[in-house]
Amino acid sequence: MRKENNTGKKGISRRDFLRGTAAGAASLAAMGILGACSDSSATTAAGDGAVTTEAGTTALDAAEAATTVAEAGTTAAEAATTAAQATAHYTPGTYTAKAYGNISYITVETTFSETAITDIKVIEHNETPVLFSQVEEQFIPALVENQAGGVDVVAGASNSSRAIREAVADCITQAGGDAESWLAKTVEKKASADETYEADIVIVGMGAAGFMAANVAAKKGAKVIAVEKGGSVAAVNGIKVSGPFAVETEVLKNKEGGSTLVVDDAFYHVMEYTHWTPNPLLMRRCLEESKNAVAELQEVGYEFQEVNFRFETPFIGEKGGFHLILNPVEDRVKLWEQALQKNGVEVMYNTSATSLLQEGGVVNGITAEKADGTKVTIKAGAVILSSGGYLGNRDMQERFLGTRHLNAASGGDSLCTGDAINMATAIGAGLDKTFGYCPCEYGGTNQKASRPAKQDKYDQNTAFKFGLYGCLLVDAAGNRFINEGLLCDYPMSYGSEQILRNAPWYAVVDQAYVDAMATQGLYEYTTAKGATAENWFIGNYFKDRILTNIYDDIEEGLKEGWLYKADTIEELGKFFGLTNLAATVEQYNGYCQKGVDEQYGANPWYLSPVAQGPFYVVQNEPSAWSTFGGVRIDENCRAMNCENQAIPGLYVCGTDAGSLYYSPYYDIPGYCYGLCIDSGLIAATEAAAYVKG
Repeated sequence: MRKENNTGKKGISRRDFLRGTAAGAASLAAMGILGACSDSSATTAAGDGAVTTEAGTTALDAAEAATTVAEAGTTAAEAATTAAQATAHYTPGTYTAKAYGNISYITVETTFSETAITDIKVIEHNETPVLFSQVEEQFIPALVENQAGGVDVVAGASNSSRAIREAVADCITQAGGDAESWLAKTVEKKASADETYEADIVIVGMGAAGFMAANVAAKKGAKVIAVEKGGSVAAVNGIKVSGPFAVETEVLKNKEGGSTLVVDDAFYHVMEYTHWTPNPLLMRRCLEESKNAVAELQEVGYEFQEVNFRFETPFIGEKGGFHLILNPVEDRVKLWEQALQKNGVEVMYNTSATSLLQEGGVVNGITAEKADGTKVTIKAGAVILSSGGYLGNRDMQERFLGTRHLNAASGGDSLCTGDAINMATAIGAGLDKTFGYCPCEYGGTNQKASRPAKQDKYDQNTAFKFGLYGCLLVDAAGNRFINEGLLCDYPMSYGSEQILRNAPWYAVVDQAYVDAMATQGLYEYTTAKGATAENWFIGNYFKDRILTNIYDDIEEGLKEGWLYKADTIEELGKFFGLTNLAATVEQYNGYCQKGVDEQYGANPWYLSPVAQGPFYVVQNEPSAWSTFGGVRIDENCRAMNCENQAIPGLYVCGTDAGSLYYSPYYDIPGYCYGLCIDSGLIAATEAAAYVKG
């Protein structure tokens, strides 16, 4: 129940977004920060060094204009626009530019008067519609209203937002304006009065685990409030995944021929695979509850089909277990929103949890902050943490994974910044001992790239495919560090640990290899060297996947600095400081000639000589769907302190929970997502029982 500042609104509306971003523009104008843009028409006597601004307008004039308009009763946004118009100068007209967003180029049309941007239209894109709609509804209007490029990007759609900003800046340059000044203009946020709420259960994070927990708890009669950083459920990873692993579901019972998979099959396999590292009581309970978690999603409206995954897995065929989600992402968003509304779950979007509340050692709520800085307190009988790990926090990456090079496979800046883990440890929760990540199986990436590999998209730069195609891979010293075939055959398990330890890693190929990928593709190239359907199980996946754009993609990589080309191996190694590269290539070529890898035992079809110049090296960084490792929990998903005592009122599920996962990633497709929804169900069940006493 809300106690203060009761407006009846949930999260931040477009009006709130624009109000918050507009407030600072007038202040900046009044401070003289909104500098004048000029072109040749605004100067005289340039030859003798005398320069004047058109009509004598100065930043001080702009400040006075803003103040006058504000005093006349206009809004802060109007004052900001007036100030910007007084200091900017454009050649009127409409200009077009494009920039790469998350998964496609975005073409933008920007219209100018002499003093302002009057309209911004997106005329072509292939971004994810449910995410891009937020950019069109929030970000673009804010750019026009504030006449500033420093508007915050949309949480969960940062790449698309940045592409719009980049394209508009290009248009500003075309119109004779000062794009740098426009980009530098920031917008001050203005917080509202502090807000207080009450609930039975508050949930931090609305991804796969949080969504499951919210609905299950609400169906059990609990009043549930959730906070989510993203602007909508469309921003979370859990809505985009391919499907969960589960046991003894109706889907498996109804598959053709039935299924022989039982809980014991999966339980003993994962425990032996992980050397009994996770919490066995919790693991068994998750597997036992997996059928119920899938049933909950079916009740929401999900449709599933049991299919074999493209990798060799322990339960293909008669056992099965991977449940492919058939609903497209756009439909899932609607299903989530409908379920939350039906069950009475209140979600505060664009809101970040900041700390846990305690009284007498019992957790009884959280503090949070909205995007505009408004402070929020939510008092509750129990708290469920499910914020998705720490993929977006490079300091925590370095602390737990030993790298700062792990990137989000979905692109952009991950919203998962370890908040829940830090909140829990701040009140004495213990961490479990295993930390790792769920790797992206589709290729390397690089922070310097404009089109880094993210998902299985061949409209992204295909030169990153070399990072997992089985060609020569070396570390920062130029030394070979892995059986490259493992990374191609098992990119999510056996291959993942080494590329994380050696990030960034480098793929080294010659011109003959590049030409082969451009004309034949990996399947034909590899089967010609002896791979067959029997000994190369993943091969069928690469059929007809030919890198037809590789030559243009290489040129792009050269310009951006994550790829280098040279006529000699010695020169190739110098660019990235790969001091041992020449010796490594000589030794590796010897293995290729013999057809036997005497160092790491790679299959002969993965031995590709680096012999025909020019030569290429691609700097790869790993990407991930999520991180693993976090708060220690028991079989009831209760957070434990360092003495293995439960912390009353605090529950943790999903990838914030340190007792569920292992490194390297499990060799079962969908296991990460499966454990997320399973643990979300358990946490909700236990928390609801706890608050009811």
